[in-house]
Amino acid sequence: MSMCVYRVDLIDKYPFFWPVLVITASASLTIDFDHMVFQSLPQILAVNTGLHNAQHKQFWQSQMDKVVAKVTTLDVNRETTPTPAVSTLKLCRYGDLCSRPGCRFRHSFDNASQLVSNNPYCSNNWLPHMFELSLKDDKLDIKKVTTEDKQAKENFDSNTRRYSLSAVVCYINDQTSPDKRNLVSIIKVPEMYMKEKVVPPADASGGRWYLFNDFCIREVPAQEAVWFSLDWKVPCVLYYSAEGVMDGDADVHRPMSRDVFNEDACIARSGGTSGITFTPLNDNEVLKCGDLVAMDAEFVTLNQEEAEVRSDGKFSTVKPSQMSVARITCIRGTGQMEGTPFIDDYISTQEQVVDYLTKFSGIKPGDLDANFSSKHLTTLKSTYTKLRYLQDSGVIFVGHGLKNDFRVINLVVPPEQIVDTVQLFHLPHHRMVSLRFLAWHFLGLKIQSETHDSIEDARTALQLYKKYKELEKENKVGEALADLYETGKMLNWKVPED
Repeated sequence: MSMCVYRVDLIDKYPFFWPVLVITASASLTIDFDHMVFQSLPQILAVNTGLHNAQHKQFWQSQMDKVVAKVTTLDVNRETTPTPAVSTLKLCRYGDLCSRPGCRFRHSFDNASQLVSNNPYCSNNWLPHMFELSLKDDKLDIKKVTTEDKQAKENFDSNTRRYSLSAVVCYINDQTSPDKRNLVSIIKVPEMYMKEKVVPPADASGGRWYLFNDFCIREVPAQEAVWFSLDWKVPCVLYYSAEGVMDGDADVHRPMSRDVFNEDACIARSGGTSGITFTPLNDNEVLKCGDLVAMDAEFVTLNQEEAEVRSDGKFSTVKPSQMSVARITCIRGTGQMEGTPFIDDYISTQEQVVDYLTKFSGIKPGDLDANFSSKHLTTLKSTYTKLRYLQDSGVIFVGHGLKNDFRVINLVVPPEQIVDTVQLFHLPHHRMVSLRFLAWHFLGLKIQSETHDSIEDARTALQLYKKYKELEKENKVGEALADLYETGKMLNWKVPED
């Protein structure tokens, strides 16, 4: 995927292109110091709003003011903020602290959405949901798409494309709470996805808009994607997709190469030579699709979970705990060096660690500090690129609790590339079994006696997978699992000390 950044001087006629367009996918551009010439149209337009600049922000505000002024001039008798009707509902006993979805009682914030929807700045927009780009004689022509144009079916040539807004990234600034500032995305989920989810055709037409705010996802109207307050809801990036971009299979460019293993460098002041616990891949080792790689990760806590007791006596999470990956280990699963680590990275962090969770992670104070660490300390990006290369190569990751590990690492791995021993040795509607108990029961090993070690855990998970394949070959998996749970109940799931 190629990318080029350029400035478009179309402010007066097409202000929504101000100030920067970042064109990705199939775009190509001829650039010299005097002018730029378009050669082809891209599949994706990513518009950087540039609102960190006060001048640019003022431009956006003026465009919004013009739209609102035009609307109010057409209908001077319209009330912009009508007084809401007095509700006859009984006041909720929990007041504004109520978090019950669909509560039928009255709250002070119930009319907030109505007031916002009647605000002309919220109900009117100047950003287009759709427009057309055409290349004529090396010049870019931009056309606004009207309602009639949307309904008309036109046959476009390769030099003309119609774009529709597909996603928006916004910066949310809660001015009452300085620590509550984050990015959210508003994404138009394609119609094809809605059909797969058996959504009624009338509702699925053209797709639906969803707001992604961390782990909170909710459906929103299309207007939500194009209105901005510029004080607490600031647009950062606008994504426009060409019609037909979802049709057919696109070639996926794999950005990572095997060189990511050669580019790795220890950032610890000591050089990390005394803490080398792995054997890097040599030039003759090539991991290919289907090869086994045992993996384990350890984490530290950056902030504790904050909870409060509600009036009904139940705990309500105010702020979830934040985990950060501290160590990632990958072990060869096949070949002459089976069981030997080729990645054992400690991840440097600039954040303040609240709890190293040493009993469960094996991470000690100083291990993640470049000034004091004796480990192979590196950056998250360096380790992340290596994991991404392994994923793109099609290797099979073997581990215990990998679903949670990949979630915190923030890496999406196809399910067919994950073998999780916590799922292999599990009976439906029964508890999950710890790696320590599985190792003792099936392998006769006692691990994690004092603390956790990711090399030991990854190697044990690999051995358990091999054991499972043996049981599967002998058709004894069901019998072995029944014996596992019977033994676990007898011992209260604790490994005997003797």
